[in-house]
Amino acid sequence: MSGMLFTCPHIVFLSQSTLTGMSQLCGTRLCHEIAHAWFGLAIAARDWTEEWLSEGFATHLEDVFWAKAQQLAPHEAREQQKLRACLRWHRLQDEVQNSPEEMQVLRPNKEKTGHVSDSGSSVIRHGLNPEKVFMQVHYLKGYFLLQFLAKTLGEDTYFSFLRKFVHTFHGQLILSQDFLQMLLENIPEEKRPELSVGNIFRDWLESSGIPQGIFLTQGLSTGLQHCRQILNHLSHRRSLLLRDISKYKDRST
Repeated sequence: MSGMLFTCPHIVFLSQSTLTGMSQLCGTRLCHEIAHAWFGLAIAARDWTEEWLSEGFATHLEDVFWAKAQQLAPHEAREQQKLRACLRWHRLQDEVQNSPEEMQVLRPNKEKTGHVSDSGSSVIRHGLNPEKVFMQVHYLKGYFLLQFLAKTLGEDTYFSFLRKFVHTFHGQLILSQDFLQMLLENIPEEKRPELSVGNIFRDWLESSGIPQGIFLTQGLSTGLQHCRQILNHLSHRRSLLLRDISKYKDRST
């Protein structure tokens, strides 16, 4: 549970458990929940098996909101986003390795997505599976799909479209194809051969595992190398700190 509860897009209730005293941990978490005011509340998934439309967008936008809130310089924002992408990549990799393939699919109902029976009921795939509660695949693969689209189109084009999309679908329930079809209608002609609704369904939403697009467009190898350098640096600093503590203890005795 997030420890936060929205009652409407204008109010956030915070539980004490979210006030950690570490502004970055609480801040990014709060940015994620604020993003749900647009994706999750003002616009929501018509078929809840497509929860990436809520959680993927909120994960993607939390970095943008955090950079704005902290007034980060562009290069600082990029560095932080690279590091977070690296950490998310590791989480996604762990999840893919330790979960059933059928639960790694963001659009499991495929062409039946959004279908409602004559009685008015619909089925949420894996809705009763207790493992589903703890999975983050819809957060992480959704995030990387949106990063892929932003990188392919260019961030200015992508965010300009996103504003238009929010205004168009505000107050509505949507499916993945609503978002993707409008996106492809509003991108420059020269970008269209690289993208299609069918290809995105096949490669990102209806397949298990890690999409190849993550490797091709995210510069992830560079990001992973950068992440390892940071982790190695922190490990080295920790070793030095432990050594100094040990010396201090020896002197004290």
